[in-house]
Amino acid sequence: MNFLDEVKDVLSQAQRQPVAVPKPILDEFLKDCKQAVEKQFTQTRESEFRIRMSSIGKPLCQLQMEKKYSGGKAIQTYENYNNKLRFLFGDLLEAVVIMLLRITKAKIQGVQGNVKYKTEWFDMKGTYDIIIDDKVYDIKTASPFAFEKKFGGGFENVSKDDVFGYITQGYLYSEATKKPFGGWIVINKSTGELLLSEPPEDDSQYRKEALEKVHANTKALMEDKPFEKCFDLVEEKFYKKPTGNKVLGTVCSYCPFKQKCWGDDIEYLPQQQSKSYNPKYVWYVEVNNPREVIE
Repeated sequence: MNFLDEVKDVLSQAQRQPVAVPKPILDEFLKDCKQAVEKQFTQTRESEFRIRMSSIGKPLCQLQMEKKYSGGKAIQTYENYNNKLRFLFGDLLEAVVIMLLRITKAKIQGVQGNVKYKTEWFDMKGTYDIIIDDKVYDIKTASPFAFEKKFGGGFENVSKDDVFGYITQGYLYSEATKKPFGGWIVINKSTGELLLSEPPEDDSQYRKEALEKVHANTKALMEDKPFEKCFDLVEEKFYKKPTGNKVLGTVCSYCPFKQKCWGDDIEYLPQQQSKSYNPKYVWYVEVNNPREVIE
């Protein structure tokens, strides 16, 4: 039985009878929750661009934009008010998972530790989530779709579409702590389900590729490599048929720098070929086949 199975047993037991939560663990949980609120609401945000373990695995074009428009330079982000709650929910759920792990017999050797990774240019900083049984783990909260289709598909599946740099982040923590990367402890933020996504026993190739990406992205940022888009426009399809319109791909559509990258003329419009009264919205770059207005 692994430590996550023990957590599931604790949760199952709690449905039948009380579960003892020692006061020191409860105090640590309350402290973590307080820090989560302070982090999201009271702490001053850094405006200066910094290369950190949690971000260096992102697409280079996004990192270049972050560097260019940092330092208080205004950008159009179209962020919704609920983003702040989403981030807070993530921090609080992470605190819950850590509390549950402390209740079990898991051999916890470190929580929220600050670490450094030496590069050719500077010491890159980061904060790992937890070390258990001499392995460093990252805790992730996920939507039902990401829980099932991304993390639920296994480590290799995450590596195929790792636009957030989760693998790079994990191996940087591993290098900095001199401990193996254990993978991700993932919680479905909608259902409360838990899973453990672990790397294969021989993960040397994943590690090698992750560290190569760290070097390449860091070098490009430090030497101000000319900007190039990492992604192409997508030919829109509706019911698998091309519409003649061009839209942003998924990664670009969530990027806060999309207007700076693709131009201010991009439009967030109802899906043009949909006949629904409540169609989904899409970021359009070219609209050659517009939507007929439904009266």
